[in-house]
Amino acid sequence: MQKTPSLSPAPSIPSAPAPSSWWGLGPALGGMALMGSSVAVIGATADMPAFVVQAARYAVAALAVVALARVFARRVPLPRGRDVLWVVAGALSGLVGFNLALIVGTAHAEPAVLAAAVACIPMVLSVAGPLTRGERPSARIVAGALVVSAGAVAVTGWGHADMVGVLMALSLIALEAGFTLFGAPALPRMGAWGYTAATTVTAALVFGALSLVVHPAGWATAADPAVLGAVFYLGAIATALSFVLWFTGVERIGAGAASLAAGAAAPTAALVAAALGAPLPSLGAWIGMAVIGAGLAVGFAPPPRRARRARPTP
Repeated sequence: MQKTPSLSPAPSIPSAPAPSSWWGLGPALGGMALMGSSVAVIGATADMPAFVVQAARYAVAALAVVALARVFARRVPLPRGRDVLWVVAGALSGLVGFNLALIVGTAHAEPAVLAAAVACIPMVLSVAGPLTRGERPSARIVAGALVVSAGAVAVTGWGHADMVGVLMALSLIALEAGFTLFGAPALPRMGAWGYTAATTVTAALVFGALSLVVHPAGWATAADPAVLGAVFYLGAIATALSFVLWFTGVERIGAGAASLAAGAAAPTAALVAAALGAPLPSLGAWIGMAVIGAGLAVGFAPPPRRARRARPTP
């Protein structure tokens, strides 16, 4: 087994929350909410081969990042030097590897199992984010992440899985966390826009090659207007804009602190599904949403002021 490349510290990305941390948490929450909203359209792509869906999704995402960057007058730097390593590693783990594990996992586990696994990502990032930078994890952030993950699992529920399904669920946690951890060293130079564009281009090329080998005629299924609309939403909104917002949060407050925002995906998915006609979330899911809010409050609560002891004057 190959060792994961060590992540070199990047002083411009804090790992513990500062008094202004909420300005970094906001974009991260928005990004995770948009990612969770993908439930609104994912069903329209059910008849498309999985590799074709992913290739089209990430191609649209890459184009959308460039277009949005021009609208907002943002630079999209190309990867150089060691950044190429982080981009490739991030794309192969969090985009390609994650989706491959998801495809295999759906055949061996109920969707709730895989969703619950993803809900545990805050716990991993809250600890791994600071450690990969040679820093000590923040006790408040770790505590908040534990609460957020518990709440997210309550929202998604749990199900049954065989051994392969369990392994795929664990893989999802590691691969998704890798996407953020590999991105952190590239953010100081590339920024959220550059890293998102480069990783989505890489993923589009990989899935495009896989689709041509496995499903050479699969692209014909993308001609349906409903499918095209779904792919556009998945690529431009649930991927491009979502990733830019997420990595903007990571860039501002670090992967450890931003990890608490990952809990927003599960409630968004449940609420969007209910708005589209699915049953309302259960009582346990509503309680889970409240627990997620409590976890955010725990992680970002201002530290208590220590009373200064007055020294007697001589």
